[in-house]
Amino acid sequence: MLDKIAVAANDHFKSGIPPQRVNFNSYWRKPGEDQLRDGLPLPVRLTSGAVALAEVAFDMDPAGLYPDAKALRNAGTHRLVHVTHHAPTGITALAHSSVDADSLIEATHQSLRVARASYIYLIDLLQDQEDAIPDEDKQLRLPLPNQR
Repeated sequence: MLDKIAVAANDHFKSGIPPQRVNFNSYWRKPGEDQLRDGLPLPVRLTSGAVALAEVAFDMDPAGLYPDAKALRNAGTHRLVHVTHHAPTGITALAHSSVDADSLIEATHQSLRVARASYIYLIDLLQDQEDAIPDEDKQLRLPLPNQR
């Protein structure tokens, strides 16, 4: 889901990255820097959608807030993970890992919260771009659905 959000932004802002090479964790910042990628709307305020998405990407790093959710997603995608109630191994680099049922439920909830927030931040990012366009240059568009 997160990579699809980055692919949508890459396409909308015409960043020029081939879609199969877009990665949520690296898309929002210039390569090797802590600055926002060129072509994204520059934040007028610190609560911009681009800044929020860059922060979510950082939170997925090992030093961030959600490394367990990312590790579980990677293990579930590339290896075999099963749920247990007895002596889980936790996420490993081995072909087989076992995860405690409660840990799996918590990581799933965490992943869903991150995906939902990222989708809302993408809508904010698109709104940031729309707000930067002078009124006389705006074309008739359907409004974004109310997110309340």
